[in-house]
Amino acid sequence: MYLGMMGNLVVFKILICVFKLRSQEMVDEHKLTKGNRNFNVLLLWMPAMCDMIGMSTMYIALNLTYASSFQMLRGSVMIFTAILSFPCFRRIPNFRELFGIFLVIVGLIIVGLSDWKDQEEKKKEEQVSKGHGNVAIIGDIMVVASQFLTASESVLEERFLLAKDIPPLQAVGWEGIFGFSTLIVLMIAFNFIYVGEPYASNPGNTLENPIDALVQIGNNWRILVATIVAIISIPIYYFCALSVGAELSATTRQVLDSMRTVIVWIVSCTALDQEFHYLQLIGFLVLLTGMAFYNDVGCSVLRNKCCPSKGQAENQEEQR
Repeated sequence: MYLGMMGNLVVFKILICVFKLRSQEMVDEHKLTKGNRNFNVLLLWMPAMCDMIGMSTMYIALNLTYASSFQMLRGSVMIFTAILSFPCFRRIPNFRELFGIFLVIVGLIIVGLSDWKDQEEKKKEEQVSKGHGNVAIIGDIMVVASQFLTASESVLEERFLLAKDIPPLQAVGWEGIFGFSTLIVLMIAFNFIYVGEPYASNPGNTLENPIDALVQIGNNWRILVATIVAIISIPIYYFCALSVGAELSATTRQVLDSMRTVIVWIVSCTALDQEFHYLQLIGFLVLLTGMAFYNDVGCSVLRNKCCPSKGQAENQEEQR
């Protein structure tokens, strides 16, 4: 992942050289390179660490819970982003936004209940080994906890990109360098930390096994292709995410990111043989409704049609 993010810095430097051959004005005006290119790069170390710890926690949780639940529970990042946006940007949520946050919390609880119900059914069918019966719930809790760090990363990036006017490509590249260098050091230590099942499934049952990972990539072309696709797609994703955060807001970025849940859920139920649970569908719909309320997706139009006078007054107040 961080290798792909580092590629953004290479692309940024290439664009600088190409634009300079044409004119210095193009470098300063093009949307990919304009902004403050001379800043203290250590400012990006903190969001990079938030991303690294948050993503590591999420990947451990992904081994414990279902991919669809993993994606749905990532929607909790909206709650933490809204909370952290108050001290950083003095954004006070209104009633509509608070109601949206409430619906998101209800949706998260419903999704968690669906996993709990599934684990109870598997216990009755004796499909879950002794001592591992609640791993899905543990994974769900870890996913929600990791979203606090993800929200911190988004808010910090938005703050730095706005205050320092840092080009998104350059920011992603430096975060990749910090994350890659830190993770390389940590992986050496993780290779000797025994955790056992179900938290690890590599030959040594250690927290990380980079040598085994490289062997698997070399022995299986499907894993190799997936790795290459990830390296290419990740820098594109991070650039788009940072651009949305800089142009709109960190909350909007996280909501758009949560929309891929639909694709993951469909694949999990069709290709990965995950059983369909109606509670997950209800929870997902409640989550989407909460996100729609929070981001005013269609709410203003509906309000103006139902209560034209009240809607017009509220719109004028928001413009002020």
